Amino acid sequence: MGDITAVHRGSRRSRRGLFPPSHVFGATVLRLCLALPSVVPAVAYAQAVETEPDGDTIIVTGTAARQLLLDARTETGSRLGLTVRETPAIVDILSERQIREFGARTNVEALNRAPGVTSSLPATSPGVPAMRGFTGGSVGLLYDGVRVATPGIFSRASDSWLYDRIEILKGPASVLYGEGALAGAINLVPKKPRIGETNVSALASYGSFDTLRLAGDLNLPIGDRVAVRGVGAYGRTSGFVEDTDADFLGASLGVEFRPTELLTVDLAIDYSEDAYNTADLGTPLLPASVARDPSNAASGPGGLVIDRALRETNFNVTDAVLDSDTLWLRSRVRYELSDQLTFTNDLSRYHSDRHFINAEMYSYNAESSLIDRTTGIVTHDIDYWVERPALSGEVRVGGLRDRFTIGAEFSNLEFATRRYFGTATSVDPFAPVRGTFPGGAGAPLPPPNSRARVKVASVFGENALNLTPKWLLVAGARYDWIDFSRHIAPTTDFKREYGALSWRVGTVYDILPKTQVFAQYSRAIVPVGNFLLLSFANSQFDLTHGRSVEAGIKSSFWSDRIDVTLAAYHISQNDIVTRDPGDPRLSIQGGKQSSRGVELSLSAALTRQLRIDANWTRLDARFDELIDPGGVSRIGKTPPRIPETVANLFAFYSVEGLPLTLSAGLRHAGRFYTDNANAIRARGYTTVDAAIGYRFGFGELTLRGRNLTDAFYVDYTDMLPTQFQVGAPRSVEISLLTRF
Repeated sequence: MGDITAVHRGSRRSRRGLFPPSHVFGATVLRLCLALPSVVPAVAYAQAVETEPDGDTIIVTGTAARQLLLDARTETGSRLGLTVRETPAIVDILSERQIREFGARTNVEALNRAPGVTSSLPATSPGVPAMRGFTGGSVGLLYDGVRVATPGIFSRASDSWLYDRIEILKGPASVLYGEGALAGAINLVPKKPRIGETNVSALASYGSFDTLRLAGDLNLPIGDRVAVRGVGAYGRTSGFVEDTDADFLGASLGVEFRPTELLTVDLAIDYSEDAYNTADLGTPLLPASVARDPSNAASGPGGLVIDRALRETNFNVTDAVLDSDTLWLRSRVRYELSDQLTFTNDLSRYHSDRHFINAEMYSYNAESSLIDRTTGIVTHDIDYWVERPALSGEVRVGGLRDRFTIGAEFSNLEFATRRYFGTATSVDPFAPVRGTFPGGAGAPLPPPNSRARVKVASVFGENALNLTPKWLLVAGARYDWIDFSRHIAPTTDFKREYGALSWRVGTVYDILPKTQVFAQYSRAIVPVGNFLLLSFANSQFDLTHGRSVEAGIKSSFWSDRIDVTLAAYHISQNDIVTRDPGDPRLSIQGGKQSSRGVELSLSAALTRQLRIDANWTRLDARFDELIDPGGVSRIGKTPPRIPETVANLFAFYSVEGLPLTLSAGLRHAGRFYTDNANAIRARGYTTVDAAIGYRFGFGELTLRGRNLTDAFYVDYTDMLPTQFQVGAPRSVEISLLTRF
């Protein structure tokens, strides 16, 4: 490992039989990857390493350029400066280049191109992902490596133009980022200043549904020791659903300062906002006998279906409000104390205000033949700061290379919210007179009726020891002290203190110079609910505990023209809230859910003109022990919002002799359920995109089509189990990207 050169930049029970025993699977994977280099013809190919204007290092095989992402250093997989290849876990990197090639306009669209990740777009909490059989509070969210507490509250859609890359660490990440990262962690890495470079780029696009996107990026050096970078993006759309105009704005200003060769100071300010005009909050299931154009895209008990005829219907009130604005202040100081020792300090402050005043929940009333709507007022006032000092170094221990990091993290989160629900109104599903919010959405707001505070102090350590040049042992541990308190108006006050240890141990072995096998065992912690909205009853429960076993292989071959990663894993979460078998009226801890699966990813420059990127995930997620209200057992059922098959296939072809690029993409997500009983189901779907790009001296003009087959499909909302977000129909756009 020390020789690796880093480049910077049926019933649920019966379905267990889908996966062979781990030792059989591991042996099969090993034989497959060892055989691959011999079955692919070793064609002589001219190669050259180039650096793109954005700083990405790529390998060029003719015109089919493929990035060497397995050899990139990852900021998310560890704090030890390991490459993806050295990390004993799967770390997927979506580079700026890849995001652009995929046509992903937002962080949500980008995540949906990543292996095994599905990320939905309900307006109230966009971008909350599901992966490896878990979702919500079990997937950690980071911004520039800084942990964001309670991702479901924090998450918003943002323009992908703002990011240098998105890194996704699979499997438990509590040892790095604290509670709530059982399934993994997603790190949104913004663009940063680069000393010594002058880069200017801009993007303009326009397409279906009056969708406009404008973006710019300027990096300027100031002398030899300072650089400034400004990045901004604006988006607007009228939406395909009636009266759903929306505006989005994101901007970042960063400064990098190197007063000496040993000291680097990074400062940044990031601002984002989104504003929806009577946002689309979904479509309810209707009886098939009532639906005018019934579809099995979603179905429920009693013959409930989703109606295609309501694809463009908005059921929200006409004066609804759904606005959000967010400000991040970030600093990072890095000082090289010696050739072997570096001190780093991250200090960030986050503030966000949200105002949601809508008719939110929709359900069909069989007696009145109308859709009943429940209105709600929800506001969030979030103030969060986090401080993280760390000391990293590299030493020799008995002649062996040893890399280590020790540090601490301190954070304080204050949250005030208004949450008022209950006023009901009804509308005709096919001729809705939407009306206005009771009392008017612009009326003075009632006072906040809930406040919460979460203080966390943590210590952590990681170590990577090369037992031999080919064999690396990686271990880490973190201990969190959590102080939680909440006030619910008018008189309810409660608090709780938690303490928890997370740890992992893993190993990586070079069986060939660029083929590594790895294995890892991890322990993680997850609260029983969102800390900011935790009820008094749930606050009495302890943290839940998760564990994971993972093994796989990472390989580059055929003169670095092909990368393959393959992993198998098993994750379980114990002590989730269930009902007392002796008295189903009582909630207790003792439930359990788990998932196990296989994940395959491939990137291949097959010819001088053709590149293929593909990934496939198959998992079996289930409740192993769970009793619902009424004493009903849910053992063997799939947890809500978990598609058990996810696949992506992309092809990129450069026409020889012409500045022309053709691309196509296929995305598939399997079925999922929205309830524990698995009675309400969304059918799996497949969408097809394609694009044609023309390159010229200072940029590229691209015509892109999305969902070209006009597939009718649904995604979840965070409202009712019978309420679904209808996917966007066929659309086209034209974009111009320029670089100077």
